[in-house]
Amino acid sequence: MNFRRIFSITIKELLQLKRDKKMFPLLFTAPIIQLIILGYAATFDIKHIPAGVLDQDNSFMSRQYTNAFSYNGYFNVCYRVKNRNELCRLLDAGEIKIGLDIPIDFEKNLRKGARAQVHVLVDGSDSNGATIGLSYVSIISQKFSSKLVLESIDTASFMAGDFLGSWRREIGKTMLVDDAIRIWYNPALQSKDFFVPGVICMILLIVTTNLTALSLVKEKEIGTLEQLLVTPIRPSELLMGKLIPFILIGFVDVAVIIVAAILIFDITIKGSIPLLFLFSGFFLFTTLGLGIFISTVCRTQEQSMIVTFFFILNMNMLCGVIFPIENMPQVIQWLTYLLPLRYFAIIVRGIFLKGVGVEVLWDQALFLLLLGITIFSLSLARMRKKIV
Repeated sequence: MNFRRIFSITIKELLQLKRDKKMFPLLFTAPIIQLIILGYAATFDIKHIPAGVLDQDNSFMSRQYTNAFSYNGYFNVCYRVKNRNELCRLLDAGEIKIGLDIPIDFEKNLRKGARAQVHVLVDGSDSNGATIGLSYVSIISQKFSSKLVLESIDTASFMAGDFLGSWRREIGKTMLVDDAIRIWYNPALQSKDFFVPGVICMILLIVTTNLTALSLVKEKEIGTLEQLLVTPIRPSELLMGKLIPFILIGFVDVAVIIVAAILIFDITIKGSIPLLFLFSGFFLFTTLGLGIFISTVCRTQEQSMIVTFFFILNMNMLCGVIFPIENMPQVIQWLTYLLPLRYFAIIVRGIFLKGVGVEVLWDQALFLLLLGITIFSLSLARMRKKIV
């Protein structure tokens, strides 16, 4: 293998990219825009859920209960209706997601110590939003009930002369067992801290795979690939020279995205950045290999874009970046072991959020490297057969 020839092909590819002025925004600006859009849009944090209230009791306690939903930031009580039909109409029209129907005897039952029921109507067309909304309703109702229980116990004990029994515990804690919760890695439970590292994986996959596939197919379309093959350059040297610029672009994109994640989303990288670049190099083996494979099965750039979209979409959906793999059918879970993005997502989140190193991520890195070498080698062998 002649490294001088490889260097010459690499310089030729870089000069071609330099002449294509429209390519630079796609290579370096588009990833930042994608990071910003997906980083803010892709979130499981659900707040300001539109809600409607039918308060048939219209008492002091029913108003207190309703106010508990108005001032927490998770619900936005948009409508206060006068009958059940109007509440159902708002749900049907999609103007509210949660409807609270407080019955007439709400305060009466609470004052005599009986159970007071509240009817909660939920729009289940969005199952995820409905589940989270119901959990919010349950938590607010439990806190409201705990406050009432504490007040009633204290009042009854005091009136009965049991001053020891009337000792007031810390407000909001009526249980004798107090669970002190400590959340690791993402204390604020912010979705952006979970999604932004995953978005980095997705962008690196999209950019490098598209570039590789489109570049090689473009050479085939205009006939320059065959012209290069009649020169003394070997097929392996030609491919290495064409792929090195994409590797460099991939590393530049990683650097740009890391800086954007720190400056825009205020995400602190707890692990080693050089280690992240090293494992990104492992991942590039798979993306470049996938791009080479796509270029061997496609004749035009339009076909290449469609096939690339097919691979990228399915890999993003099944690798655990968006949806938990544990929730998928068993057969699909087995299939995800063949997806390099699965391993790379674990690596990136481990370095970003947990600050772990090789001692923890070595198995994921090893699987990623072996899978990358396999994909790259098979695709390279197929490419050689096509261009020899």
